[in-house]
Amino acid sequence: MKKIILIIIIAFCATAVYSQNASTYFPSSPGYKWFYKNTPLDSLNNPQNNLATFQVDSFAQNTTYNGLPASQVLSKSGLLSINQNTPYTDTNYLNFQSTNAYPYLNVLGLIGSLPGLDSVAFVEFLKSFNGWYNTYRFSQTVNTNYTIFSRDTTLNIDTLSLPLRISSTGRRLTDQTISTVNGNYLCKKFLLTFKIELAILPPILYIPIVTLPDTTYITSDIWVVKESSPSVNVDLSGLGFPIDFTIPGSLKELTSSSVGISTLNNSIADKFELSQNYPNPFNPTTNLEFGISELGFVSLKVYNASGKEVQTLVNEKMPAGKYSVTFDGSNLSSGIYFYKLESGGFVETKSMILLK
Repeated sequence: MKKIILIIIIAFCATAVYSQNASTYFPSSPGYKWFYKNTPLDSLNNPQNNLATFQVDSFAQNTTYNGLPASQVLSKSGLLSINQNTPYTDTNYLNFQSTNAYPYLNVLGLIGSLPGLDSVAFVEFLKSFNGWYNTYRFSQTVNTNYTIFSRDTTLNIDTLSLPLRISSTGRRLTDQTISTVNGNYLCKKFLLTFKIELAILPPILYIPIVTLPDTTYITSDIWVVKESSPSVNVDLSGLGFPIDFTIPGSLKELTSSSVGISTLNNSIADKFELSQNYPNPFNPTTNLEFGISELGFVSLKVYNASGKEVQTLVNEKMPAGKYSVTFDGSNLSSGIYFYKLESGGFVETKSMILLK
């Protein structure tokens, strides 16, 4: 009897470890920023590096959205450089329940514009999908599909009526280690597939019109480190419709937060430290060096003499090492400024003088 009880306890503990809470994959505190490079893929899925743009996401706050506790993420994309000073244009929300993550889904934002399929009624139908969906299921058995949503409708084009099924499915794939600018991360890997199908003989026979697969890699304390969506050709000529177009693919990867951050001789710091800036006084640029002894979230901010934040230099997860950041005070007036480093419980502030 004792042996049976022991086996049950071990099995329960193993399940508890395996079914890690979804919230542990997301940063714990607002203020975290993600910096991404978005590279288009051509019809053969070759990266078009000359057309790459950048994206910045910011964990703004914990709030309530459409009836559920939510982490609010602000986003700006299409940037020509990672440091481009533009306002955030999009807002996304995530809800975490046990081992599942629920994004608030905007279907139109997911699929964009579909040439030949746009109509007022169809667009309104797609808008009706907006809501919370159990998308990322971290305890899902590997290589088993699950339905995120599925709904049938009829699209009327002139005198033609097309019975359609709109659906999204998910599949958790085998965990994979991904190499990024910040090091290697063991990631949970999900394949999310959005489909528009033509109902030929429902509920038995459906012909795919649009199939959009998206592979997402998620790691602990950071969230998404990579997304990949291949280019997809949509050709309905075989069904008698003059529709043939390609939806471009995309590759989204973590990138460095600031052009001014550089690693010093690949050194590994044995302690947390913040050095005095040089030159000091300076006009208009100066170098700030710091060291972190372990992988973790790093914040380096500059404040004026009144304690108001004037610039964020670093706000991301970084591997252990010694770094140098260039601070540019071109848009600031002469005076005393303070720079503050926070990481792994370490906090230190130093002053510097801008003299024009």
